[in-house]
Amino acid sequence: MDIADLDEQLAKKNLQGFWAMERSFGGGLKPKPFLWKWEDIQEALDLASEHVPMDKTGRRAIVLRNPTVEQGITDTLNVSIQLVKPGEVAKAHRHVASAIRFIIQGAPQACTIVEGERFPMEEGDLVTTPNWTWHDHHNGSDKPAIWLDGLDARLVRFLHVGFSEPYNHERQVVEKPDGRMDKLLGYARPSWMKSDTLTPPFRYRWTDVFPTLSALKESEGDPFDGVRLQYIDPTNGGPTLLTFSCEIQLLRPHEKLRPHRHTSSVVYQAFRGRGLTRVEEETLSWERKDVFTIPPWNWHSHENPSDEDAILFSITDWPALKALGFYREEARS
Repeated sequence: MDIADLDEQLAKKNLQGFWAMERSFGGGLKPKPFLWKWEDIQEALDLASEHVPMDKTGRRAIVLRNPTVEQGITDTLNVSIQLVKPGEVAKAHRHVASAIRFIIQGAPQACTIVEGERFPMEEGDLVTTPNWTWHDHHNGSDKPAIWLDGLDARLVRFLHVGFSEPYNHERQVVEKPDGRMDKLLGYARPSWMKSDTLTPPFRYRWTDVFPTLSALKESEGDPFDGVRLQYIDPTNGGPTLLTFSCEIQLLRPHEKLRPHRHTSSVVYQAFRGRGLTRVEEETLSWERKDVFTIPPWNWHSHENPSDEDAILFSITDWPALKALGFYREEARS
């Protein structure tokens, strides 16, 4: 009996020799970088707004599909662009997947309700809905509210823990005062009150983030990512959520950053300006609102060739990888 005959005999019994597994390591699709132009996304949103009523879908969202990934945008993350028209409500529910909303077009009258607290959604704000928190979206403004949704749903699906639950009403009752979480997690905190969830829902206001970016423009910055800020968990200074981090970086005019690579996946949205990102042998040319992704362990570098600042918002799964001991980073000499 040769090895091929043995492999065939084992396969009939749903068994496999380790020698055969060695030959199959590294098989399947290898994720590649991909860029979605905003005009294509906007066209899809306009068509969905016209033809998909809210009562026919839980969320009117356009999912970004990377053709080199089985589903979603990376092997751990899902990203979509959601639109809620004036007067609409996206029904309340909760799920194991943690989620964030980075607001592309909003207003003070547009909000996400998380665990009975209202979080307004204005342009550039980041709102989190952590694991297993009730949340629904309302648009009380006179124009569509649009935001980027980021979730660790691919990781959750891989682990087969994707539980979800609808709320018993279309929307939650707002039972907590506006700004309650800001007060609980501010510089002076009540000693007897704790967050209701392991990771609290939070609103990171653009009006707070942008001045910090601007104030650091004259600093040395990061050689690979420019002036980069991390949205931290206000309870412990850790990553935004347990499984992924949200970050924002400013590339100064004509700034060209050094190449590096890491085992984490990253999804970017160009919030301001335009630029170039070189990923291995490919160059992604991005403009305002475009979305692009960089797969794990790909050499990449950013450049701003323009006379104006460029700002990139990003989602990355390094917290999950670091928790498991899988994170690695390397700079090109």
